[in-house]
Amino acid sequence: MSMRRALLFIVVLAAGCGGESGPTPPPPPPAGPPAADLGCTGTNPVSLEQGESVTLDGATTACVRLASGSADREYLVMAYSASGDPSGVSGSVLWRTRSAGTPAAAPAPATSTELIDPASQFHAMLRGRERMAASGGARVPRAAPAALPPSVGDQRTFQACLGAACSAFAPVDVVARYVGRSVVLFTDGVLPADGFSADDYTRFGRLFDERLYPVDTAAFGRESDIDRNGLVYVVMTGAVNRLCPDVGGIVTGYFFGPDLEPASAGSNGAEVFFGLVPDFGGQYGCRLTKDFVERVLPGTFVHEFQHMISFNQHVLTRHGPPESTWLNEGMSHFAEELAGRRTPADYCVLNDCLSQFAFNDVTNAYRYLFATENRYLVMPDGSTGALAERGAAWLFVRWLADQFGGTGDAFTRSLLATDKLGAANVTAATGVPFDRLVGEWHLANYLDDLAAFTPVNPRLRYTSWNWRTTFAELKPQSPSQYPKVFPLEPDSTTGRYDRTVTLRAGSGRHLRVQVAAGAQPVDFRLSSVDQGLPAAALAARVAVARIK
Repeated sequence: MSMRRALLFIVVLAAGCGGESGPTPPPPPPAGPPAADLGCTGTNPVSLEQGESVTLDGATTACVRLASGSADREYLVMAYSASGDPSGVSGSVLWRTRSAGTPAAAPAPATSTELIDPASQFHAMLRGRERMAASGGARVPRAAPAALPPSVGDQRTFQACLGAACSAFAPVDVVARYVGRSVVLFTDGVLPADGFSADDYTRFGRLFDERLYPVDTAAFGRESDIDRNGLVYVVMTGAVNRLCPDVGGIVTGYFFGPDLEPASAGSNGAEVFFGLVPDFGGQYGCRLTKDFVERVLPGTFVHEFQHMISFNQHVLTRHGPPESTWLNEGMSHFAEELAGRRTPADYCVLNDCLSQFAFNDVTNAYRYLFATENRYLVMPDGSTGALAERGAAWLFVRWLADQFGGTGDAFTRSLLATDKLGAANVTAATGVPFDRLVGEWHLANYLDDLAAFTPVNPRLRYTSWNWRTTFAELKPQSPSQYPKVFPLEPDSTTGRYDRTVTLRAGSGRHLRVQVAAGAQPVDFRLSSVDQGLPAAALAARVAVARIK
């Protein structure tokens, strides 16, 4: 059963059902030799029943053969890189298919306009700085002196980032506006007249303290307690607004790992997250309304707080490097979705928490699925800030939680309570090889809620979202931003296909192959065209599902 909630888009919380598969077809006709012009030394035959799927090594010396039968068949094929290396692995392959008497190659669809978010670049820079600091080897942070819990009205000075590189810091004098069980909210002593009232700050403090803090700690584990007072500080300050002209975009807030290491330059020696303030008059150089800040700051809190918890679990507790950027960001965007699902409606804009917290995640996922070949899943640790890559990371974590999370939070906590990173972390937590998971995920991205399709493998779907219904609701609301009813439209062929495809770590391209009744089987092959890239590094793989 589907449940829908609307704000800027319709959110569907339950996956739909496909049709039942028909009777088992008769055996396919005898296969001839592999297509000569593909240069294959042999074939890997794939004969699947409707709804079945398989993942294969994309070996360059053998063809994959898709069987035919007495009735029309359709296959979904995904060529992808299964590399989990976060250094930016990518390469080109020539993807060719052949079957006797087929027409010319299918035309290539239009690619998406890539959106690079300056604020995402800023956050990637912070994650990179944390990684560089950890590269010197294991270290035990020096604890700061125990700090007494503040009272409302107490003043304190924090060091905030200056400029896009955060290479210097500026003192920020703030006042405690809310003191709760786990969270203290500070703001600048003097605030813009068009900003929040004292009651607004109390409401924000209660939301962070009573609702969002429990969401993150339940799903990901506990933060550190460097200053030994059991509190997380939220500092809402115009110093964050001032980053806007330097960064080139709105930074809604940030967490920076060195704040948990008192010996680091500019460290606050405390669990602290910085956020912006309303300033429609532009006093701080970035015109922001109260409505905008109220809408975005709660999601920023749960996102950055996951980074804080992850830093504690990986770096401070286990004395290793921080989590790989792609998985770290995927978990933080997943934290936003969890907050949207678990926060009571009366805490949220228009009483719609899921839309408020997860709308950007859904939009970024749309951007990724529109052109999966263009961007990484395993984004380089030096990420360019592409929003589509954040969409991919969130989708993958969301899918993992659907398949392995059950009804509790043990799975996501296990991804933080470990010294393993990235692909190795995912493999250890799931017990399934990373290359197989990535292939199944890519199949699920197209097959989820596909009419008249019921997967034999339950991992070829999402259980928490109904993507075809969700995305279909976006297009009429903003046709220019969401030009397709469903963003993932594979190329299609009846047998002949020639295309050079870029495989980036964790990503690739889909193809629908239609095999007519009684026709010869279809062979296809991936051949490397990047002579300088070892085949093993690219880890080319093929995932196949039989749709009908």
